Amino acid sequence: MWIEHNREITEAMISFDQLIAGRRSIRKYKAIVPPEEQIMQMVACAAMAPSPSNSQPVRFIKIQSKIIKAALQESLEAGYHKILGSIEGEKNTKRLRNRIHVYKRYSDFIFAAPVLIAVGVVDDYSGFSKILNQAGVLEKDFRAFIDLDISVGLALKGFILKAESLGMGTCIVSAPLVFIEHIESILGLTGISVRCLVTLGYPDEIPSHIERKNAKEIYQVIS
Repeated sequence: MWIEHNREITEAMISFDQLIAGRRSIRKYKAIVPPEEQIMQMVACAAMAPSPSNSQPVRFIKIQSKIIKAALQESLEAGYHKILGSIEGEKNTKRLRNRIHVYKRYSDFIFAAPVLIAVGVVDDYSGFSKILNQAGVLEKDFRAFIDLDISVGLALKGFILKAESLGMGTCIVSAPLVFIEHIESILGLTGISVRCLVTLGYPDEIPSHIERKNAKEIYQVIS
């Protein structure tokens, strides 16, 4: 019985390792729209992520309206030109302009994805440092932003890995938020701050292999 149980655990670990290693950011998708029930499965996995005091501050907002998508795209274009205009006369303008072009180009694909999701956090999050700040113990609630970003990252990990297990691809992007001003207002959100966008769909590309740092490069023991 123990041997069989151990074998099942080993097989699950191998499967998980393969899932992690095989996942790539996807920017080109087939026209097929993923079923809503599977998207909900991804969100359910995201909801299982740990968060400070189990506050679960992360929210997923599926942007389905063509009108709102058009407004986002218009805002992105306006923000792009505004940024380009603001760098005229600056040092290394050509190099900076090229960088802006690259990030703009890598932002445009989101509007062609079958599913576009905004990921945000609730504004009324009350972490430990905020409690101490309100009590006058700390001058500033310096941990809140960090805690919330950690929560977003943990929730997204569950979301994108579940998508991978279902044969779907995802891409987490934050560059569009540099160009899009007041995204919460465009989306009609109150009490939620958007941290990033996620595209979702069935891959229509096979990205090339990307080298990652090995465990020894990012791990150390302090004794």
